[in-house]
Amino acid sequence: MNQDILSTTDNLQPQRFYHGTRAELNPGDLIKPSNPPDVGERGRMTPYVYLTPHLDEAIWEAELAIGEDPGRVYIVEPIGPIEDTSDQTEHKSPGHPSMSYFSREPLRVTGEVTEWPLYHGTRADLKSGDLIKAGYIPNFGNRDRTTPHVYLTRTLDAATWGAELAAGEGRGRIYIVEPTGPIEDDPNLTNQKFRGNPTKSFRSREPIRITGEITNWQGHSPETIKAMKDGLERLERLGVEPIDD
Repeated sequence: MNQDILSTTDNLQPQRFYHGTRAELNPGDLIKPSNPPDVGERGRMTPYVYLTPHLDEAIWEAELAIGEDPGRVYIVEPIGPIEDTSDQTEHKSPGHPSMSYFSREPLRVTGEVTEWPLYHGTRADLKSGDLIKAGYIPNFGNRDRTTPHVYLTRTLDAATWGAELAAGEGRGRIYIVEPTGPIEDDPNLTNQKFRGNPTKSFRSREPIRITGEITNWQGHSPETIKAMKDGLERLERLGVEPIDD
């Protein structure tokens, strides 16, 4: 047996696992393999069901899932062995957070994620209670202007990009925040390259309040950051500006 195959009794067992979908399920329901895949080739059946210990990956899976119902993220437990998706010979990285593990056996639903924190990535040195207001220099586009919005997200990956791409010389910081006014989907990311809002990125004209800080986040590789910055530079050369309206 492949040493990378993990059973529910090994050292991953205490971890919480998630599954993203648009199906409406209840605790105790089984999510079985052989359903059409949520993403990728729709015309085939898969012998696997996917799960992940990373909430961001499940959020993406739910947002990109087939169907018109709201995306849902469930807490699940595998009832059989699970394997790392990187061991699949046909696996290709989609270039965004994607499910880490798969199983040939069903997953049992134990709950649903209905609330999770909002984050803001920056280089500013702030503390709990501070307000982050609109009016700062954007990460790309015309740097002679300031934005009328402040941005926030429900995924750590998007907040990480905010911290890494932010102007300034300080180290990147990711804060847990709460809005003080209405928020809306960020139109620069929603229904652009991907359907819906898989990065769970939002904006507000009102300040956001810091309630805490994430200190153990992991940044992207230097190669990935360079590729992102190169892409933003291409947009600038093409005259593409962020949507501020």
